[in-house]
Amino acid sequence: MDWHVGRLDHAAIAADNTDAMVAWYKKVLGLEVAVEAGPNPPQKQKVYLIGPPGGNGLTAGSMLEVMPRNDNPRNNRASHDPGHSHTAWHVTNFDAALAHLKANNVKFMSEVIKAIGGGRIISFEDCEGNMTQIMERL
Repeated sequence: MDWHVGRLDHAAIAADNTDAMVAWYKKVLGLEVAVEAGPNPPQKQKVYLIGPPGGNGLTAGSMLEVMPRNDNPRNNRASHDPGHSHTAWHVTNFDAALAHLKANNVKFMSEVIKAIGGGRIISFEDCEGNMTQIMERL
């Protein structure tokens, strides 16, 4: 084969308020804006690519695209409903990251559990109710 799949470039979230969501991810997870664009009519909000600090912008991978949502209603979903479930961020110090989340009053969706493949993981909601996780790998 002449090609192969490499790193995951990005996942995307359609947000009610892209500026507010990016501000939340900057404050709570320390993510940085790699790119911002727009707004491009008919959209009235910017689109962002955000990722870990100190990254290499667009070539670092592990980014999250924050884009304006459409007018369709948001469906409530549980962890194992069909479709994309959550975004998990690897952290270098799980206990310190967990303490930071608690200090920022995030809404936890679970207790700390064992991650598949080893390590620990905890689920919580972002500012618009999307499931997000921090995890460590041992």
